[in-house]
Amino acid sequence: MLELKNVSKSYKKNKVVVLDNINYKFQYKTFYCINGKSGAGKSTLIQLLGLLISPNDGTIKIDGKDVSKLSSNEKARIRNKTIGFVFQSYYLNPLMKAYENVMLPTYTDNSLTNEERKDKAMRLLQNLGLKNREKHYPKELSGGEQQRVAIARALVNNPDIILADEPSGSLDPDNEDNILRILKKQAKRGKCVIVVSHSENVPKYADVVLKIESHKLVEVKK
Repeated sequence: MLELKNVSKSYKKNKVVVLDNINYKFQYKTFYCINGKSGAGKSTLIQLLGLLISPNDGTIKIDGKDVSKLSSNEKARIRNKTIGFVFQSYYLNPLMKAYENVMLPTYTDNSLTNEERKDKAMRLLQNLGLKNREKHYPKELSGGEQQRVAIARALVNNPDIILADEPSGSLDPDNEDNILRILKKQAKRGKCVIVVSHSENVPKYADVVLKIESHKLVEVKK
């Protein structure tokens, strides 16, 4: 459902090859972990999968459709409807309450009323264990709670693909396990979850472990 076909990425300014002729198909209902040394190209791969940057060569397909050559506006629409992003830095608006942060992606859907947007955000936060914390500002929440708000924001438009770049990198082990269990549950519910991480804990939750080595993406036996 998310396919990389002969994808290469290099930065011509300094002639650095990051990814070379990558071929891989990511499937629904699967939790993927991508490992690799610092500078191997993990974040570049996530940006390619999230249509934030374009490959120099090759194609990226979602459900069989080539999306790598679409316009910026078309890519933005696909990202909003199909892809949810979770990052190590939570990127929450400090002036907005938790539920208001979660509501933000819903404003592109003109069919929803503000009350419906709020209801979606509140229910999602409650499902992620944040009942009675929905109206707190980010500074009033722990790191683990802030990351769950960020995950709720990524899930609010019900995306098919969830991309997470070091989502537990700044969390303690208990909070890391909590975040990974949430992401694992999303995969079981039918979503394609792709997590880039240095953590040794992430592969324990993954269905498939991959690594970037010598500019290639290869599967690792668990």
